Amino acid sequence: MSAEVIAYVAVSLDGYLAGDDGAVDFLEPFGTDEYGFHDFFDSIDAVVMGSATYEQILGFGWPYGNTPGLVLTTRELDTPEEPEISYSEEPTGIAIHRYADLYDGRVWVVGGGKVITEGLVQGAIDILEMYVMPVVLGSGVPLFSSPYNGRFDLTDTEAFSNGVVKLVYSTTP
Repeated sequence: MSAEVIAYVAVSLDGYLAGDDGAVDFLEPFGTDEYGFHDFFDSIDAVVMGSATYEQILGFGWPYGNTPGLVLTTRELDTPEEPEISYSEEPTGIAIHRYADLYDGRVWVVGGGKVITEGLVQGAIDILEMYVMPVVLGSGVPLFSSPYNGRFDLTDTEAFSNGVVKLVYSTTP
């Protein structure tokens, strides 16, 4: 048993996941219904994220229902009563592989950029699905925190009427 691991993200045209303050308000004008997010989320068994992403998400209230999660951290963090949240101090790739081994379907690497980059470099992410928003932030939280020398094979694209472009890549470290 081992789930397919997918990094599913929205980024600005210049490659940022969020603004300088971690805010993702640049996404608001683009909505989510058109991109099939609900179908994507229904296909997910669990989520993985770094501690900064986790803390930001908890600030909104856990939006993933009863979907369990793994948080990659070396710090003690608040834990909501539901769902089941696990923590790991292991290297990113090892932690993601071990967690994915618990599931049959799909595990979503939510973010942030450091977790996604380390997951790619360490061969733990199978698919990178990006929604490129037609907005330039100029600075912020980058999708990639360091170079990645692996291979991206483009497997799907879709252009939306509002200028958003979906890019799906399979990855090979």
